[in-house]
Amino acid sequence: MPFGKYILVCTGTGAEACNNNLLYDALLKEVDSKGLTESVQVVKTGCFGYCGSGPVVKFLPDETVYCKVQVSDVPELITGHLINNKPLTKSLAPKGANKSYHKQLRIVLRNCGVIDPEKIEEYIAREGYLALEKVLFEMKPDQVISEIKKSGLRGRGGGGFPTGLKWSLTKDAVSEIKYVVCNA
Repeated sequence: MPFGKYILVCTGTGAEACNNNLLYDALLKEVDSKGLTESVQVVKTGCFGYCGSGPVVKFLPDETVYCKVQVSDVPELITGHLINNKPLTKSLAPKGANKSYHKQLRIVLRNCGVIDPEKIEEYIAREGYLALEKVLFEMKPDQVISEIKKSGLRGRGGGGFPTGLKWSLTKDAVSEIKYVVCNA
């Protein structure tokens, strides 16, 4: 049975510094104590982009974002938001608080904040690894390099060297052992 509501708990690097695991555990316990486990799922997710405002919790399907949530806020948050449909105003993310985040078109990271990054099954369920499957079983090396070149993908080491060109040069090098240096 699908859940009607979700509570997403950011567990990005910045969130870890804010002890989000304690918050996650508190949310699980409170949802259970209120008898909501059949309709509400608490999920650890990737970064929402509000790193300076952690701990961050997002409610779905209404897309409500709470910032600087403390474990002590959890009972009021669950009762107010989920049971009484009244947001916890002191922790609501201000409108337009993260304009740069909302302007992003996430392609590779489109599942951040939607799936549990610790459960590969959730990634696969959202069509994760389909491109890898295609590359491994349907394409030849030259086709893969051609796709990388067409994508315009560039390195992030400062020089912005075209990745497709790097792969092509490496493929054409005469040697049994080849190295591609990655600066990330």
